[in-house]
Amino acid sequence: MLRLLFLVADTGGGHRAAATAVERQMAAMSPGEYEVTILDPFASAKPKVIGGTAGLYGPITRHARWLWGGLYHSTNSRAAVAVLEKTVLRSVTSAVTAAIGAIDPDCVVSFHPLLNHVSVRAVRGQARRIPVVTVITDLVDIHVAWECREVDAVVVPSPGGLDHCRRAGIPAARCHDFGLAVDRRFTELPSDPAGRAAIRDRLGLRGESFVLLVCGGADGSGGLVKHARAIAAASLDVDLIVICGRNERARSALMGLQTTNGRMVRVLGYVNNMAEWMRASDVVVSKAGPGTIAEALCCGLPLLLVWYLPGQERGNVEWVVDIGAGRYVPRDEQLVDAVAELSAPGSEALATMRAAVKAAARPDATRRIADLIASMAASGA
Repeated sequence: MLRLLFLVADTGGGHRAAATAVERQMAAMSPGEYEVTILDPFASAKPKVIGGTAGLYGPITRHARWLWGGLYHSTNSRAAVAVLEKTVLRSVTSAVTAAIGAIDPDCVVSFHPLLNHVSVRAVRGQARRIPVVTVITDLVDIHVAWECREVDAVVVPSPGGLDHCRRAGIPAARCHDFGLAVDRRFTELPSDPAGRAAIRDRLGLRGESFVLLVCGGADGSGGLVKHARAIAAASLDVDLIVICGRNERARSALMGLQTTNGRMVRVLGYVNNMAEWMRASDVVVSKAGPGTIAEALCCGLPLLLVWYLPGQERGNVEWVVDIGAGRYVPRDEQLVDAVAELSAPGSEALATMRAAVKAAARPDATRRIADLIASMAASGA
């Protein structure tokens, strides 16, 4: 059995979700061959205030995205990353080194930008060679902290990400343009009419209705309450599903929401069957998170993007719009107008978007990432 150490940080749900997706893929394709440990080294780093900063991600991104943008841009330089490595990341390096000593992994995989250089330093003192792989979990705009020329392989999410890594000096042989890792449920659920009807039936949705899904990632960011209320008040011919994630304030505010024309409204908190909700829906309204975008593409779901985090998500909006898979509708009147157009019977705009979504989807990304990690682990073992 080969042992693998996957490193994440629980800032949002994307890093852990990608690591878990790869873990499940490896378990499915080679049962019993891999022992995977998913670790957030920030949680055990000292002082405890370092680990506690992960919990601030949700509140900052929901209420002060300007602050997040400032943090992102102020650290998006090699000089700033070097300072972080010499200060706050020292204790994180110690936590990773301790984990490597305890687990003795055959491969270390970083799913977070601040853990790439940390991983390289941690494996240097080991008695045997341990390969290090970076799996980038941003989509288009790549923070400089992702750049680490010493890793053995880098999985990039898009052609733009590949170009960024190549310009950063990472050799072409180490760069692998596979796409973003998503849970296999997003790619394996049936997409034919009968299969989709069965999913809708399980979820209590009407088979013939136009279903609009409103979500904001694991933390429920992006003005969920405002957008859901605008849609409910617009007398649109759609059934409305709102998934609030861990944003309990938004869920409480929307409980009892009704449409002006009596169409169905469902308000949910954090769910473990997001793939089913996406596969059952016709259009998703969301912030421009990379994970949500990749999952939606794999489910054949056009996107209406209403919000993005400054820094790593701005380019996501431009990319989705440029390829025709969605639109950017930050104002309520723009959102309502777009939903009205796409939900109209026989909508040509919806058909065009669906074709673009199908062309952009990369449903084999997780399998290819798992194959690469398996190969690296075998070569280093």
